[in-house]
Amino acid sequence: MFIAWFVSEFQNRTGENNSTYSEQPIDQLLEAKFNAAASRLPAFRLQLDRKTGLKFYGLYKQAILGPANAKEGPYWYETEARTKFNAWLANGKMSRGTAMQKYCDMLSILDKDWDPNAETQKQTWDKVPSTMGVIEPEMFDDFVAPKPTRLETDSEKSWFAAMRVNDVATMKQLLDEDPNILEAKDQHLAMTALLWAADLGCDPVVKFLIDHGADVNAVDGCLQTALHFTAQCHRPLLAEILIQAGADKSALDADGLTPADCCDDAELREKLTP
Repeated sequence: MFIAWFVSEFQNRTGENNSTYSEQPIDQLLEAKFNAAASRLPAFRLQLDRKTGLKFYGLYKQAILGPANAKEGPYWYETEARTKFNAWLANGKMSRGTAMQKYCDMLSILDKDWDPNAETQKQTWDKVPSTMGVIEPEMFDDFVAPKPTRLETDSEKSWFAAMRVNDVATMKQLLDEDPNILEAKDQHLAMTALLWAADLGCDPVVKFLIDHGADVNAVDGCLQTALHFTAQCHRPLLAEILIQAGADKSALDADGLTPADCCDDAELREKLTP
C-alpha cells in the first residue's frame, strides 16, 4: 500500500507537475542514514523550536516526495497545513538526496552522540518506511500552528488572501481604504504581506508593496526579514529588488544569522553578503 501511494505521489510531484525537475538515483547508504535519522528525531521533540521543527518537516517531505508543487498547496485559510506546506515549498528544486543529507546534518547538530556512519543497514522504500510519517501529526501539530495572539480584521483577512494570489488590484483598494493595513501582521505568524510575498514568491505583490512604501526590513516572530526569506527560498530576483529598496543585508534573525548565512546557493549568497 505504501509503495503504490509513494510511486503515485512521487510521479505526480516530479513528473507531469514538475517537468523541470530531474532526480538522480539515491545512494542506499544515504537512504539508510536518513531513515535512521528520521526514526531518531522524535526523541528530541521537546528540544525543537518551531523554526527548526518546520525545517525538519520540509526536508522530510522533500526527501520522500521531491519538490512541492505550489499549485497543489492547501487553501490560504488552512493555516496549519499551509505553514507546513510552505516549509516544504521553501526547498525549491532541491533533490531528494540533498534533502536527505541536510536532514542528517541537522540531526547531527542536534544530537552530538549520533553516529550516522553506524547506520549502514540497507533500507529501501519497498521496506518499512521511516516512522517519521507515523509520528508527524503528533510531533508537529502542537507548535506548527500556535494560537493566535490577535485576531485579523475582515479587511486584513482579505488583504492576505489577495496577496497569496497576486491580486494587486484588490490590495490597492484595501490599502486606499486603510493605509495602516500596509504593515499589518497576520494573526498566526506575525508576518506582514511583504514577508509573506517574499516567502511565497509573489513577485507582483512585492513590487506593489515596495512602491507603496512597505518596510523592507520588517521582521516576523523569529526576527527574519523578507531578505532572509528570499535567501532560504532561492529567489535572486526578489532579493535584488529588496536590496535596491534598502533591505539590510546585515540584519540578524533570532539565531544571529544574516540572510547570507541562511542561503545555500553560492551565487545568491555572494549577492547577499554585506
